[in-house]
Amino acid sequence: MAASRQESARHEDVSPAADSRSFLLMLGAPAFGTSFALTVLTTYLPSLLHRESGPVVTGLVIGGEGAAGIVLPLLVGVVGDRCSRVVGDRLRFVLLAAPICIAALLLMATDLGSAVLVVGAAAYFVGHFAYLTPYEALYPDLVPDVVSGRSRTAASAWRFAGLGAALVGGGFLLDLWPPALFLLAAGTVVAGTAVLTRALWSRRSCPLPGSGAAVGLRAVISLLRHPGVAVVLAATLLWNVALQGLKAFVVLFFTVGLGRSASFVSAVIFPLVAVGLVAVVPWAGRLADRLGHRRVLAASSLVYGAGLLTAGLSHSVWVIGLIPVAAAGAGVVMTVNYSALMRVLPAEHHGAASGLFLVSRGGGSLVGPLLVGVAVQVAAPLFPATGGYGAMWFVIGPAVLAAVPLLLWRHGTRAPHHGVDEGV
Repeated sequence: MAASRQESARHEDVSPAADSRSFLLMLGAPAFGTSFALTVLTTYLPSLLHRESGPVVTGLVIGGEGAAGIVLPLLVGVVGDRCSRVVGDRLRFVLLAAPICIAALLLMATDLGSAVLVVGAAAYFVGHFAYLTPYEALYPDLVPDVVSGRSRTAASAWRFAGLGAALVGGGFLLDLWPPALFLLAAGTVVAGTAVLTRALWSRRSCPLPGSGAAVGLRAVISLLRHPGVAVVLAATLLWNVALQGLKAFVVLFFTVGLGRSASFVSAVIFPLVAVGLVAVVPWAGRLADRLGHRRVLAASSLVYGAGLLTAGLSHSVWVIGLIPVAAAGAGVVMTVNYSALMRVLPAEHHGAASGLFLVSRGGGSLVGPLLVGVAVQVAAPLFPATGGYGAMWFVIGPAVLAAVPLLLWRHGTRAPHHGVDEGV
């Protein structure tokens, strides 16, 4: 009953502005900076490290993202729940982590030597997950369930914009003046954090739902035993196994496996992916809010996974036309996966739940590239036409498709804490 009264108070306090378009845009703004900075590190840092270090060192440094993603979010989330009573407490955790991210990026801008880059990258990954965990917890804290999907559409728009800006502009900056990459990344983190602070400042004294409840290991076990939460976390792990495996090897599939040039990938493949994302992401959240998040996620996973398997079964030119369709499915999955979790969370464990969500993503970041790499090497004799790289599709495709029965599992459906039926 106490939790219900707190939930009612939450909606009375924040819902008039929390479901407005301007508030959702401001709440999502940090996603641009975090996406831009992380893309700069994972995409362009290997090029800088390669000058002084070998591929093993590079792999270990970039793999630090997954390691930090497994260790830190749950710890930060549980501590955040224990120490947070009002919105300002959650914001304080974000503001404590932001300087770590900014300092790490500025450090790398001052010296491009391998030692400094390694230390800077490690520090950034620590700050990144310490920042994201309380930031993600703000969504279920503040956003009404009726617009949970649309809130993640706004965040995804910022995230994809950061990703695109880093991919398109990063190469030019790398050639022009490499330190500019890290300086600009630091600036985007500062700007996003400033916008978030502005959005939350007037409500910094609003109580958080479920504040004062006991947290810790018992809270984590309770979340994992919650059918709706467990299903979304398991599906998120599978999606990230596929996504991270794809990101790590898709360029090699085209350049080494099919003998295409890197310019072909940049000029043809990536723009077709962008077409699929742009076409569907603006509507993904609204569609999920209307039809049910898990229904939409299951249908999108089916399209996404089938598209990946088709790429493995045929290398004909016409298959390129399916790229926007598969990308659209991936875009929906990446947009509304967290909002599906938001709708089933117990009110008192938002920080721990955001930590578990990031842990599932971190697990995929570690497992996905490893599984695909092993498959490419072991199954090379079965895919001679692509030098073994064709095996990647038969790892990542089934991983996405495995999420479909999970999402449609009736026993994994439980009415969210606001009484909204997902109706899977």
